Amino acid sequence: MHSQPIKFMMALAASLLLTARLAHADATNLPPAREMHLYTIDGELTFADDTTTYVVGYSTWDDNLGPAPEPLTDEIKQKLSKRLTVPGPTLRMKKGEHVRVIMHNAGHILCSEHSAFHNVPHTIHFHGLDLIQPMDGVPDLPLPPVTEGKSYAYDFTPDFEGTYMYHCHVDAASHIILGMYGALIVDGDEPKTIYGYHYDREYTLVLSEMDTKHNEAMREKGRYDLLKWHTDYYLLNGRIFVSDLKNPLSTINDPKSRLVCNVGDTVLLRFLAVGMNHTFAMHPHGFHFEVIGTDGRRLPYMYEKDTLPMCSGERYDVLVKVGPKHKGLCTSCNIGKGISIMHDHNLIGEASDGTYPKGPLTIFEVQ
Repeated sequence: MHSQPIKFMMALAASLLLTARLAHADATNLPPAREMHLYTIDGELTFADDTTTYVVGYSTWDDNLGPAPEPLTDEIKQKLSKRLTVPGPTLRMKKGEHVRVIMHNAGHILCSEHSAFHNVPHTIHFHGLDLIQPMDGVPDLPLPPVTEGKSYAYDFTPDFEGTYMYHCHVDAASHIILGMYGALIVDGDEPKTIYGYHYDREYTLVLSEMDTKHNEAMREKGRYDLLKWHTDYYLLNGRIFVSDLKNPLSTINDPKSRLVCNVGDTVLLRFLAVGMNHTFAMHPHGFHFEVIGTDGRRLPYMYEKDTLPMCSGERYDVLVKVGPKHKGLCTSCNIGKGISIMHDHNLIGEASDGTYPKGPLTIFEVQ
């Protein structure tokens, strides 16, 4: 009675194995790959209000994405944990470039002794890149996820320029929000050009959310009832805004998040949304976005928005053109020199830890 489903699964497995072998065969005909090494590890993230939470993510041994010395001793793992950032390091490559991203599972060194989160495997899913199954990072399709002490090489050549992301696809609802995500940028042929549009400066802005009770439960027990999920921190590049303008951990003191530019500049903003259930609605004061691309594809036409909603998984490429004040005054003219803010207009997103304004808020600093 069960022979047909069994035969189907065996045929599917054989097909996937063949796909993997073909992918390997194709890879041998490609030019040498540029390698990047990522290490999954746990750590702690401190926000500008002095709250510290448990996180898991992708770390690097050095700034060049080089390999760590083998074997991974406790000392090396401690260094990887201290270098852990949320979001993870931005992966940057060129359209048509052969790359190999090697993921090493370094384990979880800050878990409680009896947490079920010990020995949990991980993967990398390159969100938005249309890859064959062995390179797609979904566990058991066809390959098992990467267990502690093991590594796996994701080998691919991106076909389209644009803004993408990467994240773990094991128990994704939990692992992603723990911090297992980062930006992936594919550049086109011309420098400072995207989809044929020129820009002078660019910023990558990763919008995300966290439930710190979930994070600590994973550290202590390794499990959490996701139906009890309650976001208490809304983040921009892993940070929140606080009213203490000198706070070094605030978004506005982060060179990746503080939008510094000159009059006459065209600024490219690469937005990425990563979340459980929040829809971000980013709103700049004094400017309109020119939306030129979404999800790694050029739009057939540009359109303007002053409030741009985005759900988890979406990416938007937008241009901001910084013009001079009109006759020394500003009516509706891209404000010229000075400071203006940009924030989440879904205002619950500006209420981290129940306090407003304390979320993904930053500034344009026009010099």
